Amino acid sequence: MQNIPPAVIHYLTTLHQQGAMFVFVTGRTFEFGHQVLKELPFSYYYAAHNGAILLSMPDRRVIIKKYLDCSVLLSMEKICESTSTDFVIYTGLEGNNLCYYRPSHFSPNLRYYLEKRRQSFNEEWIAVENFKEISFKEFPSVKCFGEEETAQYVAERMEKNLELHAPVIKDPFGEGYYVVQATHSQANKGYALRQLIDQLGYEGVVIAAGDDLNDLSMFEQAHIKVAMADAPLQLKAKADIIAPPASSLGIIKGLKEALAQ
Repeated sequence: MQNIPPAVIHYLTTLHQQGAMFVFVTGRTFEFGHQVLKELPFSYYYAAHNGAILLSMPDRRVIIKKYLDCSVLLSMEKICESTSTDFVIYTGLEGNNLCYYRPSHFSPNLRYYLEKRRQSFNEEWIAVENFKEISFKEFPSVKCFGEEETAQYVAERMEKNLELHAPVIKDPFGEGYYVVQATHSQANKGYALRQLIDQLGYEGVVIAAGDDLNDLSMFEQAHIKVAMADAPLQLKAKADIIAPPASSLGIIKGLKEALAQ
C-alpha cells in the first residue's frame, strides 16, 4: 500500500477549494482504499468493490449499494468446479471486511500464492469446508484468481449465466496471475459514477482517470478521459489524455491537461 504523495494531496486540495468534487472508485475493499484516502483533508465520495457500495466521506453515509444475494453461490460453485481455482467471498463493511474461502478447492500452487497475497494486502480470510457455514445473506463481491485462460473462462460464464459484472484484470500483486471480480450487474465503476451524478443533479464536466480495464465503464460516463501510461492498451485507446504513471505524479499532469481543455 502506498501513501498519496504530498504534492498530489496539495494539488487535489487546491482543486477542491476551487469547487472540484472528487469521486474515488476502487475494486479493492473499503478498508484498503480508506487507509490511503484518509489522508485527504476534504470531503469526497468513495466507492469500493468496483462500485458495489458508494459512500460520502468522511461521514461514511451510504449513498449507493448493489450487493449480491447468497443464492448465487451454488451457481458460482458449478462454474469453478471444473477448474483449478475457486472464489473468495468479500463481505465488505457490514462483515468487518472478512473474506471466506474453501482452501481445498484451489490447486496447491494457487493456495501458496493466495496466502502470500492475503498477507501482503493484510486481509483476513476465513477457511470453510462449505459455504453453507456462512451466516450473512448478501455481500459486495467475489474474487477468483488464476492464470489468464482460467480467469477468462470463469468471467465469461459468470457474465453469461449469472448476468454479473465480472471484469478480468492482471493481479496487482503480480506473478502472472489474473483476478476476476464479480459484482451485481449494476455494480461497476461507471454505473456508480452515473448514479451519483444523477442523485446530485450535477451537470458539469466529468473527468475520469484510470489505469486498468475495470475503469472502462467509468470512461463511458466521462467527458474527458485520462489513462495512465502504464494502463492496458485497451484503456489507453479510449483515452483523450495519456498521463505519466502514478509513480511519477502523473495524475497532476493528467488533470492539469484535462482542465485546460
